[in-house]
Amino acid sequence: MRILYLVFIVLSTLSLNAQKNDDVLFTVDNNEVSVSEFKYIYEKNNADNADYSKESLDEYLGLYKKFKLKVRRAKDIGLDTVKSLQDELAGYRKQLAKSYLKDKEISNKLIEEVAVRMQEDIEIQHIFVAVDLKTSEEKLATAQAKINNVYDKLMQNDGNGFEEMAKTLSEDKITAPNGGRLGFYTSPLPDGFYEFENAMYNTNIGDISKPVRSRMGFHIIRPVSKRPARGEMEIAHILIRNKDRGKAGAKILIDSVYSLLNEGKSFDNLAAKFSVDTKTKHNGGYIGFFGINQYEETFEKAAFDLNKDGDYTEPLATNIGYHIIKRISKRDNQDIPRLKKRIQARINKNDRFEIAEVKMIEDVKIEAGYKEDRLSLKRFATALDETFYSYKWQAPEYENTVGLIELAGEKYNLSDFAFFIKSNVRERLKFNKTKNLEEATEELFEKFVKEKVMAYEEANLERKHDDFRSLMREYREGILLFEITKQEVWDKASKDTVGLNKFFNAHTENYQWPERVKINKYTILSDKIGASSAYTYYQKKGANKIIDKYRKDKDIDVSFEEMIVDIDSELISGMELEEGKVSKLTLTPKPATFYAYVAKVKPSPKTIDEAKGYVIADYQDYLEKEWIAELQKKYPVKVNKKVLKSLTK
Repeated sequence: MRILYLVFIVLSTLSLNAQKNDDVLFTVDNNEVSVSEFKYIYEKNNADNADYSKESLDEYLGLYKKFKLKVRRAKDIGLDTVKSLQDELAGYRKQLAKSYLKDKEISNKLIEEVAVRMQEDIEIQHIFVAVDLKTSEEKLATAQAKINNVYDKLMQNDGNGFEEMAKTLSEDKITAPNGGRLGFYTSPLPDGFYEFENAMYNTNIGDISKPVRSRMGFHIIRPVSKRPARGEMEIAHILIRNKDRGKAGAKILIDSVYSLLNEGKSFDNLAAKFSVDTKTKHNGGYIGFFGINQYEETFEKAAFDLNKDGDYTEPLATNIGYHIIKRISKRDNQDIPRLKKRIQARINKNDRFEIAEVKMIEDVKIEAGYKEDRLSLKRFATALDETFYSYKWQAPEYENTVGLIELAGEKYNLSDFAFFIKSNVRERLKFNKTKNLEEATEELFEKFVKEKVMAYEEANLERKHDDFRSLMREYREGILLFEITKQEVWDKASKDTVGLNKFFNAHTENYQWPERVKINKYTILSDKIGASSAYTYYQKKGANKIIDKYRKDKDIDVSFEEMIVDIDSELISGMELEEGKVSKLTLTPKPATFYAYVAKVKPSPKTIDEAKGYVIADYQDYLEKEWIAELQKKYPVKVNKKVLKSLTK
């Protein structure tokens, strides 16, 4: 229950970016609440209704003052020093910090980067040397040497001669004859091409990039031009293939279809009748959304040249035949919030996360003055033997003076590294002689450094990020609010039976049964014919006869129970409330049932057991009002009316 409550508190009262020298809106016992904190909370909770009217501000200010009064009381009685609550907060912080680092420092930056890049399409050329990701070290070195040699020659000529070198040296056989021209591309590129994309957007038009690696090999990239992004087009089409009728026959037929369209015939019907694209013809020719560089340039240009939804092209020729393209909608990149949601879905599992994480770690290392002793690491690796790949390995003991790394003044020794390796058995055993001892040590060292860097960054989130500091304040106050309210209201309302009974007796008029209806529910165990027969018998003879008639009947068993229901109950919906009247017979699900009216029941008081849930809820409200009144006397609340008035619109 508590975590759900805390989530509610955080979502409803999260404050961001409290600025220095921010105006104070109100104080609770001299504890200040700033304008920026209140404004964010107000806008968050009221969303589109945050109109800053006097009535709206006054209402929400009243709620937030009560919140701060309760938190002040919790601190006053020392709940913020209770170890179990501190441990609970520490647990929440640990979870939040990990997700925050991923979402804020990596994901949000990547999404922002893609959103900016998607505003432009970049036309590029490249020179390519093929090498796959799982190639041998020898082949990788050969490919690197070749691409570096090409790059050096280009730089010696100030980048001139790119197209000629692409024609003679590039291993991309499709683009080489055209001087390496790839056409226009836009972000985000597929998985495995993030560094390619970075070079594409970060290199000036006409310049050449340093060699970058993709999952296919090495590239030298030359941006040729840029244009505003075309975005994505949602289309349908009608296709007539050349191979089916010959080029001349296909042209005659597509022209006929185009004439029928111009006469007002349905595009969907014509697609179903004439298009040979079996995947789309029975769905109005619907292809869906597509972006640049997915189809032939002729096809793409014709589609993006359509100005309005519903417009269609004249017949156009591609390599496979003739098309008529219909525009359904266009999705550009100007709606940034919606665009960012699309981006998040597309790059959520992209390799750019790993690359961005590595970059973040390197940035943190620079900020924290990271140092490492490579000689100590080499000494450690040299001392290892084959037991390192087994459970038998024992970490050697080192003097704590044998340093390894330093991060923000914090020193970690070889003994810390040895303990890390010993504790991460699975990481160590996975090498299982697939890597030599020096390579295995190096990889484990990188993991050790990453762990320490991430721990440092997590520990400094409040210092570096206003929003995380505010988030933690809200969690801290949420825990205190939950605990103090539990003590002062919820527990008292459920456990104070004397107070609860006294409250109930003083307010019995609030717990009354309304006018209700007494009915008999008849249950018939039989087939449909038997059930209908019993129902008809009741309508003719009434309640006094039906039980006697079927008491000893082997095929039809009839029983009844008395019930009292609300007058608007669905059980008696449509039934006339008169003596002898019955509801319709319900045959499914079995057994068959119907209801018979008996009498109206006058309004009457409920017992405390009958009204207990309502009584406890009302008693909680009563206790809270009494408690708030006490808190207001104990902790003076002062509102800066001038500042409050300045918020009113």
